[in-house]
Amino acid sequence: MVDPVTKEKIFFMMQIRLACDDCIRNEKSDCVHNSHLIPTWQSSVRHERLLHIMADRPDLIKSELAGVAVDPMQSIFRSSDISLMFDSNECIPAQIDADIFVCIDPAAGGPGSDYAVLSFIRWRGQITLIGAEVLDTKHPEKQHALLESHINRIRQKTNFRNSRVIVYVERNLGNEAEFHRYSLRHMHRVYFREDPQHPGRIGILTTEAVKHSASTLLDIYLRERRLSVEKSNEFVSNDTREVLERLREQLHVFSLQFKAPKDTFEKLRVAISGKLAGCKDDLCMTLLLGVWFTDLDASNGGAMMREPEYITG
Repeated sequence: MVDPVTKEKIFFMMQIRLACDDCIRNEKSDCVHNSHLIPTWQSSVRHERLLHIMADRPDLIKSELAGVAVDPMQSIFRSSDISLMFDSNECIPAQIDADIFVCIDPAAGGPGSDYAVLSFIRWRGQITLIGAEVLDTKHPEKQHALLESHINRIRQKTNFRNSRVIVYVERNLGNEAEFHRYSLRHMHRVYFREDPQHPGRIGILTTEAVKHSASTLLDIYLRERRLSVEKSNEFVSNDTREVLERLREQLHVFSLQFKAPKDTFEKLRVAISGKLAGCKDDLCMTLLLGVWFTDLDASNGGAMMREPEYITG
């Protein structure tokens, strides 16, 4: 907290810990650089022995031995990787008419869900986010109007005036993908991804297996510095600062959540989600699914696309 008059911090904070700043920044749990700070009434030999005993529990090492506060959730993505993704400020490559991938979470579920749109391009093994939108509504006409406006604003940029737009819509709850295709049937060079396992079905289907696989792939992209965000002044959004902060927060919260069995006949369930304590994960899910399915389609020689049925006459 800051004093509103003097603008100085109200509380004085002092943290004493055995982990050094560099190891905390790199998320190393076995730091011994501050071992000289171990109090005289404690045994340094016993401290090292405990490090070996707890080698498989880095969270306990951080909290019990190193004096570092840890997050009780099993976060999937490292904080340092998320920070590098947003701090990269990548410039769009000088490639004309690159394919634009748009991933959509249609928010057809409960009250804790938003309509989320995320746009990106792929180039030389890299992914660059170029736009995103969030809308707190279940009204399909408002959702489709936002999507059309988002695509048109991307098309106004010189490099993307004649680009193909390939739309990936999650279709877990019904015919959201078909509704989107019907609404955007008048737009030029806009295509919708077709499920190769079910010809004729538009959109992507999310399962727990897909979420586990997609989380692993996204983590690889983050660790290898292959995921970046376009400069803020070029990023396409109605509220760039707000939407990027939401995405950053959702990536931090996205985690493994363990559900204990109710009785001896049930098994321990492990779910992947960012919906915890009122948080939403719609933007994170669009990024997760977009990276996974575009990578899958690229390895299969390209996405199966269905063009909107244009109205004639």
